[in-house]
Amino acid sequence: MQLRSRRRPLLPLAVLGLAAGLLLAAALSTPRVTAVLPADRAGDVPGKTPLRITFSRSMDRASVESHLDIEPRPAGEIRWEGDSLVFQPLESWPSGRQVQARLRRGTLSARGLPLLGDLAWSFEVGLPRIVYLFPADGPAEVYAKTLEGDEDIRLTNTAGVMDFSLTVDGSGVVYAASVVPGGVEIRLHELTSGSDRRLYACPDGTICRAPAVSPDGRWLAFEQHEDHPSGAESDAVLMRVHLLSLQDDGQAFPIAAGDHATSRPTWSSSGWLAYYDHALQAYAFLARPGTPEQPVDRYVPNALGDRGDWSPDGETFVLPEMVFVAEAPVPQAEEQPPVFYSHLYRVDVRSGAVLDVSGEEGYLVEDTGPAFSPDGLWLAFSRKYLDRPRWTLGRQIWRMRADGLDPQPLTDEPSLNHSALAWSPDGRYLVFMRFNQTEMTSPAEIWWMAVDGSAGGQLAVGAYAPQWGP
Repeated sequence: MQLRSRRRPLLPLAVLGLAAGLLLAAALSTPRVTAVLPADRAGDVPGKTPLRITFSRSMDRASVESHLDIEPRPAGEIRWEGDSLVFQPLESWPSGRQVQARLRRGTLSARGLPLLGDLAWSFEVGLPRIVYLFPADGPAEVYAKTLEGDEDIRLTNTAGVMDFSLTVDGSGVVYAASVVPGGVEIRLHELTSGSDRRLYACPDGTICRAPAVSPDGRWLAFEQHEDHPSGAESDAVLMRVHLLSLQDDGQAFPIAAGDHATSRPTWSSSGWLAYYDHALQAYAFLARPGTPEQPVDRYVPNALGDRGDWSPDGETFVLPEMVFVAEAPVPQAEEQPPVFYSHLYRVDVRSGAVLDVSGEEGYLVEDTGPAFSPDGLWLAFSRKYLDRPRWTLGRQIWRMRADGLDPQPLTDEPSLNHSALAWSPDGRYLVFMRFNQTEMTSPAEIWWMAVDGSAGGQLAVGAYAPQWGP
């Protein structure tokens, strides 16, 4: 009798096992989308929130970009962060609209393996929000409000917020606040998710103010106020701009010489950092900040040290400057000529060219508080005439072309002072603070107006520091 081999059935099993292994390997090698932001069906998304797609492995980047559909799609830029594609809108997503995103079949990984099937998701864009501090007469918190809504939404819960700014894409609020049981922290509140986290704990005995995050999210700039090392009564507090890397656990460091008081850090969309050096009486501009006491790329002399504003493309900076005059009439007293006037100057930070955009030399106005429109074509600012016929108690809102042409008054309320101007993301509206100069006990108010004069109204009483987020 011939015995049958018992090994023959093992061959089909081995083949099946090999096939299963190959299928498993192929499945594990096939690219997958592991996350999308904003998430599918997310609502009330800020207007400049980046769209992010994260993959399970390295992708053929050209393939991904050519297979990505976004509708509606504003002007924007695509960048890659590891295995994540990021679409950064340069204009706001249309407010109140639904955005449809789709990654079509045929998208390939770096090894040429296809993404299986189509991937589609959508999110709802929220209405632009005015973000501000309230109340002015006590510990303040950050609030937000839309023009269409009556409800004031509280965003922070601290022992008092000192300062805040919006991230460049408008998706977060960076704020400095007193915290319980003590001390001051700089924190980030994400408007989409509502999450709130600490970025920096200020050293004991110091106060942090004016926080600002770089457009790439790598750096935090802020003012740190501390006891002056000299101990002199007149210099009891030293104010210095510090820089902190948000990508590692490094220490914050001052960006100017230790004995220089510095303030007002502000980032451009292209990554320049501007700050004011009180010792030099000049604005300093750094093209690539990142090391302690690194050489400054450009200084622009400035006696005022008031707030300036970056153009949307990040290449020019407009700031007010004081000019002294010898003789001119003033409204308050004929025997006392005006000592100075102030104009707005536009600085090209690469070439150093400076242009007076307020008018001819000697034009007697006080111009301050410049704010670029989102398209960079217009400047809004506050103006007060110094000559007798046109002098007013309060500054009025004006706008002009970015090169100084076509100046136009937008308000005519002589007893009211208008300041803290900010544009809506679509450039149709301005938000601002209004204060009655004849009633000094009255609280400041936040108002809004359509640039074409068709609408406007009050938003908040006893609030201050409005900014308009997307």
